[in-house]
Amino acid sequence: MPILESSKPHATLICVGSELLRGKINTHASTIARRLASIGLELSAEHTIGDEEEALARLIGQALESSSLVIVTGGLGPTFDDLTREAAAQACGRRLILSKTLLAGIQRKFRRAKYRHMPPANQRQAYLIEGARAIQNPVGTAPGQWLDIRSSSPAVSGRGSMGSPPVAAGNDERQVLILLPGPPSELNPMLEASVLPGLKKSFPALPTAEAHLHFVGVPESIVDDKIRPIIAKEKDVQFTILAHLGLVDFDIFVTAPSRRKADERLARIVRKIRKVMGGAFYGMNEDYPLEKVVGDQFRRRRATLAVAESCTGGMLAAKLTDIPGSSDFFLESVVTYANAAKEKELDVPRGVIEACGAVSNTTAEWMAKGIRKRAGSSVGLAITGIAGPGGGSSKKPVGLIYISVSADRDTRCQEFRFTGSRDAIRQRAVISALDLLRQIYL
Repeated sequence: MPILESSKPHATLICVGSELLRGKINTHASTIARRLASIGLELSAEHTIGDEEEALARLIGQALESSSLVIVTGGLGPTFDDLTREAAAQACGRRLILSKTLLAGIQRKFRRAKYRHMPPANQRQAYLIEGARAIQNPVGTAPGQWLDIRSSSPAVSGRGSMGSPPVAAGNDERQVLILLPGPPSELNPMLEASVLPGLKKSFPALPTAEAHLHFVGVPESIVDDKIRPIIAKEKDVQFTILAHLGLVDFDIFVTAPSRRKADERLARIVRKIRKVMGGAFYGMNEDYPLEKVVGDQFRRRRATLAVAESCTGGMLAAKLTDIPGSSDFFLESVVTYANAAKEKELDVPRGVIEACGAVSNTTAEWMAKGIRKRAGSSVGLAITGIAGPGGGSSKKPVGLIYISVSADRDTRCQEFRFTGSRDAIRQRAVISALDLLRQIYL
């Protein structure tokens, strides 16, 4: 979904790394876009480029011609293909200068890690673009860099082959170039601790109120179709949408002359969206992920849960136990993959499996009742199905999943038909199981 046009400073993100062009998943764009929007900045462009110095220097130069803020991630390591420092210096027409302070800090990190000597290649990480300041990296050895670029020429000499640094068209305020390491475990803490606070000072914005709405069980296109009439009437408000396997996150950022007005306008938009989305809405802001929301509901009701899984192989139990404090409500899990295990561990009659099949409404209900009885829990949940890629038939195709929930009141089962890879089908089954718990019994 496009971000609505506004007069806010625009930012460009450049992700560096040949591995990103060969299938490695890159989550930087969604993370950085959200965090920038929260302080009134728009990510207007994102580029991915391989490890080639001249091409990267040209791209950085072009980005500086059109953006007030350019963030470059990756390529700050010590190896031969880490060329971001050199390319950025070339694009800005500045030298690279060795920082003895940074070098000493990197050497100390190696000593603390029980290495006697720092490899010579790591010295490259101690070079700063002339005029830049280091962004401390508490996790790795690659410091980030922050370079303020004014509309005037740099007050340093020694320009590179590309001449004076470009200046964003029509920008008589400030320009910032930021270099950050690529690994999320290093980038994200630096973004929160140093980059965002610095950007708030460099690009002061009107008060911003934000909300993050979470939906489950509906495709992104349905969310878009229902919400679009609402957001089409809102001017100078940013909206972003992110979907993954049955889950959709929708972010809203509202700016106004005062924080009170921003909060009031945001609340009005949220009320309208929640009304049209109905039961698909499961949480807002910190009320996520779905397994946390379900766990919180179990705690409030002082209920307990046990699960039996077949085709998902323990994925649901792993989701639930990822949440701190899940021992408050989660008692037990069994993976009964084979038919004999369903009989032995859950008391599913052999005749039921022979007559109905392991993948059936009836078997799923027996599994849910069996795990509830075995664990002595308030609620029992079972999943059985065909995740593929083989094992399907015309009557029971790949992607057929049965999920049953059993409690004191009754036992219910729901049929699902998912498409996609084996992993996608299993993940969708887990999300649907959590959503059933949320809707039916809690």
